[in-house]
Amino acid sequence: MYKVICKDLGFDCDFIVNNRDKDILAINFGKHLQVSHKQYYPKNEIFGFIDIQNKKQNNPEPMKNKKLTSVDDYGSFRLEKWNLGHRNFP
Repeated sequence: MYKVICKDLGFDCDFIVNNRDKDILAINFGKHLQVSHKQYYPKNEIFGFIDIQNKKQNNPEPMKNKKLTSVDDYGSFRLEKWNLGHRNFP
């Protein structure tokens, strides 16, 4: 089963389409894009949208295994010119 959610592609739209046949899904979603959003995408780009979304939907836990890259300690993020206890303005 293939599924495309318009909102996940960046559109402000609640359109969702499901189908077992990828070709029929691409045709239906292409028609929706032309009618509702006045945009044309070639069929191979729509297949790319379908593949990307189905990878995300079938593998919802990629972030659990990734190491976070955010800075948790403000001291290591502090710029050199900003010194604690000093006047930081002219």
